[in-house]
Formats: sequence, structure tokens, C-alpha cells
Amino acid sequence: MPLSVRQDGPVTIVTVDGDLVIGESEAAFKKTIAGLLEQGQINLLIDMTGVRFLDSSGLGALVRAMTTSQNEGGQTKLLRAGPQVRRLLEMTKLDSVFEIYDDPEKAVMSF
Repeated sequence: MPLSVRQDGPVTIVTVDGDLVIGESEAAFKKTIAGLLEQGQINLLIDMTGVRFLDSSGLGALVRAMTTSQNEGGQTKLLRAGPQVRRLLEMTKLDSVFEIYDDPEKAVMSF
């Protein structure tokens, strides 16, 4: 699963392209997030445009990113979560925990 990372001011945007599921994709995501947090990049915007499917392991990786960034004084927010991802977030009540944006500019400004 390809991941790309770019900066927009104090916000680090991580673009996920592919399903975020148990195995290599989840491991790559967790490794990328851990590396960013170690570098002090604690305000994370996860662009979910390319994510069609998310399983419980992928969901756990997102929650872990959020809690770890919060422990460091930052935030993790989601951008462009598709219908399947939104349904899963709603079913698990995590839609009330994550801030979810459709507009990248508004998302960045929210930090």
C-alpha cells in the first residue's frame, strides 16, 4: 500500500492509497506514523481518499495514531473518508471521536 507524506505548515498530511487492513498495509501505516511522531510531527491529517476498505486492524491503527499524537500534544484528523470507512466509523461510534473533513483547506485550518 503506497503512502505519501507532505507538509502543509504545521500539519503533516499522510495520504493512504489502498485498503488499510491487517498485514503489510497496516504495518506500513503504523511504521510511517511512528516515524513521523518520533520526528515531532504531531499534527496528522490522514487523507483517506484512496481507502476503499478498512478492517478492525486498520481502524485500530487509526485510533493508535490519534491517541499517540494526542499524548504528544497533537491531533490526528481524517480527510475524505469514503462511504465504507464512514459506515465503519459510525458503527463503532468513532465518528464522534475523529474529526472528519471533506475539504482539505478547512481540515488544515482546523489545527
